[in-house]
Amino acid sequence: MKIASFHAQGEDRIGFPVPGGALVDAQAALGARFPQDRLPTDMLDLIRGGPRMWQRLQEAWVSACNAPDSLPTFDPASVVWHPPVRTPSKVVCLALNNRALDAIKIRAPTDHPAFFLKPSTALTGHLQPIFLRTAYGLTHPEPELGVVIGSRLKDASPESTLAAVFGYTIVNDVTSVGMREEDSFSVRYFRPGPVPGEVTVGEGHTTYPGRYKASDSFAPMGPWLVTADEVPDPAGLRIQCRMNDTLVASDHSRNYVWDVRHALAHISRTMTLLPGDIVSMGTAVGGDTDDPTAPQVPGVTRANLLGLQGSVVVTIEKLGTLSNTVQMI
Repeated sequence: MKIASFHAQGEDRIGFPVPGGALVDAQAALGARFPQDRLPTDMLDLIRGGPRMWQRLQEAWVSACNAPDSLPTFDPASVVWHPPVRTPSKVVCLALNNRALDAIKIRAPTDHPAFFLKPSTALTGHLQPIFLRTAYGLTHPEPELGVVIGSRLKDASPESTLAAVFGYTIVNDVTSVGMREEDSFSVRYFRPGPVPGEVTVGEGHTTYPGRYKASDSFAPMGPWLVTADEVPDPAGLRIQCRMNDTLVASDHSRNYVWDVRHALAHISRTMTLLPGDIVSMGTAVGGDTDDPTAPQVPGVTRANLLGLQGSVVVTIEKLGTLSNTVQMI
């Protein structure tokens, strides 16, 4: 089932498509089918409602598909698209989680994935602008599979995590290389010594993603949240990214170093994942195509969104297509 968050006729809504492509307001559909039930106010409220509410929504969707003229509908071309989950407690993004990036790693953890956070203010919806400044320098897209958490995960085993997934969406992890360079440091730091409790002084390089990964509009997401039952194997999805008509990434979710099960389990050891949280699985780098005769794909790290005239478009098999423009500010 596909669910969306959008604004139409003066109201923020959640809804789903019916045959023909029109959007039906989920509250109206639920109210018609279950008039005594409490109605979800937004996508986060729907997710927090748990399995009973999700089942009710499925039944309301079936009823609406069988009688689409019985409910008010909205033209997808006339609505304002929001990110499916507008205010998650956190967006957790995996770093360098693609086997194609192993060749550039000088030093990296080998027994766990690394991750960072984006705030909900970085989220923006389908067809909405990505806001960039010339001072940001080289800024590239990173097409990623987004995992939407349905129930609380803490110290979870890999075998248990998929049962806690509500669904999947598309995330574009916009990244400013220029700001990354500005916020990088060469430092002396304390590190563990050879004897427990002892410290020594080392030297190294570090950078912080607060600006270059988490600025406003740096996490386009959507247009759909596709429920987990429609994606039985999240490791079986083709991922592509285009800037206008130019293909800049063609990859596959099977190339993640840490798959969804193990990534969620690891994150849950140090950070509780709550209903509505988003876990973005890492960038599709660019070179994996099913056609060995296809021309070389340049890869997203060489792409530059700065001043793009047109759209950056991310397509993930089974999930749809996320498209955004760039607006210089």
